[in-house]
Amino acid sequence: FMAGNFLACAATRAAEREKTLSIAYMPQIISYLAMNMRLAPNLERAVEFAANHGKGKIADDFKKLIWDVQIGKYATLEEGLDTLAYKWGNYNDDFKHSLMLIRTAVLEGDKVKYEQLLDIAVEDVLEGSKEKMDVFARQLHQPTVYLYYFGILLPLMLAIVLPMAASMAGGVFGNPLLFVGIYNVFLPVFIYVFGLSILGNRPPTYIAPEIPSDFPGLPKKGVGDFFGVKLPYAPLALIVLIAIIFVGYSIDAARVAAIKADISVLEPEKALEAIPSIVLPVFNATVYFATILSAIIGFGAAAAVYLYGRFNARKKIQDEIRAMETEFKDAIYILASRLGENRPMEDALRHAIEFLPKSGVAKNIFKRILENITMLGMTLDAAIFDKNYGAIKFLPSDVIQSGMRLMVDSVQLGVNVAARSLINLSLQIRNTQKIDDMLKKLLSDVTSMLSTMGTFIAPIVLGVVTSLQQVIVNSLTANCPTAEATAANAASQVGSLSGSGGLASMFCGSGEASKISPAFFTLIMGVYVIEVVILLTYFNSQIEDPKNKLYSAISISKALPVATILFALVAFFAASFLGGIG
Repeated sequence: FMAGNFLACAATRAAEREKTLSIAYMPQIISYLAMNMRLAPNLERAVEFAANHGKGKIADDFKKLIWDVQIGKYATLEEGLDTLAYKWGNYNDDFKHSLMLIRTAVLEGDKVKYEQLLDIAVEDVLEGSKEKMDVFARQLHQPTVYLYYFGILLPLMLAIVLPMAASMAGGVFGNPLLFVGIYNVFLPVFIYVFGLSILGNRPPTYIAPEIPSDFPGLPKKGVGDFFGVKLPYAPLALIVLIAIIFVGYSIDAARVAAIKADISVLEPEKALEAIPSIVLPVFNATVYFATILSAIIGFGAAAAVYLYGRFNARKKIQDEIRAMETEFKDAIYILASRLGENRPMEDALRHAIEFLPKSGVAKNIFKRILENITMLGMTLDAAIFDKNYGAIKFLPSDVIQSGMRLMVDSVQLGVNVAARSLINLSLQIRNTQKIDDMLKKLLSDVTSMLSTMGTFIAPIVLGVVTSLQQVIVNSLTANCPTAEATAANAASQVGSLSGSGGLASMFCGSGEASKISPAFFTLIMGVYVIEVVILLTYFNSQIEDPKNKLYSAISISKALPVATILFALVAFFAASFLGGIG
């Protein structure tokens, strides 16, 4: 029964996921249909074109539609297209309406009305997608607030509740492993699962190009580019970690030496015991407060060096390719304008290169295509897609790859057909970029909130929590009697009916055994800060730029050092201030 419910829940979530994805993929499918229909009013060819160039489950359904017509499941393509329209219409009524308009355009004899119907079909599905994305952006605010509650306020409340439970009941509530389990295991896992459920509702309007680790022009394996200097990032991260820990250790060593050398301190051993510390049983060594904080900062800095060194060079190349994708719509428009003048492809490419001298598309793609055609005598297809000499053989961009394939296919039908196809493609790319930009603007409030929470609010609040927890423990047990006093009090009250020690006695059930070391709790919270900053920064980056692990890694490398330094500073000064009060 439980397995059946789980499978039903998984199926429902998968259906909801496809519904969300359709918001991004449906305008693309309709644009491809309209683009091909403008070349010739052939519905069969338009559906095949959209199926081959579209993405997601809806593109798969278009491919299945072609197959179902071929095997006779549907008498005509129009019948199958109507079935598909009503199937997806349950998720997106604008898509259903756009398919109906395209079907109506096929029956329209007037050329002007035919073009108007195609334009309306594209505009309707675009406007519908914009409205649904606006709804999605509004719905994302509340889950973001929940992330703040679970990731920041809940640890603060637990720092108050757990010491009270430990003081009253002792036992498991006073076990330091419970704190480790809650803060370092349960809460991060819960935040991760909850964050994934939020990301599952993010429509992927644009997927950044994936840059492989062996991409040409990257530093050799294990070497990173640090502001123009090539260094091995793993050893450098280890050196940074050791150096920062050594600084903290030196501070503690100087403090210990000063206490031992101070003749005014009558009992130096007790003075040293008052300093927050952890005893490492394996090494039989005492680690003091500054060393613990420096280890937290060191790990954050070392992780930042490692992530930056490993992914920064790839991220720069990705940014260059994304800039080329942004320029692509203008470059192919210039190319299409020249082709529309009945110029041959070579002349059109040459003019586009001269017209756009600073464009990466013109310099890196069009120029290479022209050289392959004029110097190597290649065909247009080979000049672009040849495995050895092709102009885009190393370019992992779906936008440019599909655009170049469309250009090659349309040129075979004549330069005028190619010109119209490329102009329509330019408009379609522009519409896609407008939707992506609009969604980023709608989500800007959410992403800025998550960024501030992960980098600043979380470390500051949790830094105060480290000292607040110990203050609460001390306050609850400050008036607890010693063991001798407790025994004497019990003996004096034998036979008495009023043997209650008052409300304060409720918090003295387990005494010192219920307390967790302040230094150990600081270490637990430091690890939690690292975990929650990584999680919040990751989710924020995935909302801003979905499925882009390079952007996520660089974002974490920038946020983690700032957050750990803030946490260490706040924890240190809070401990000094609150400790003085206590």
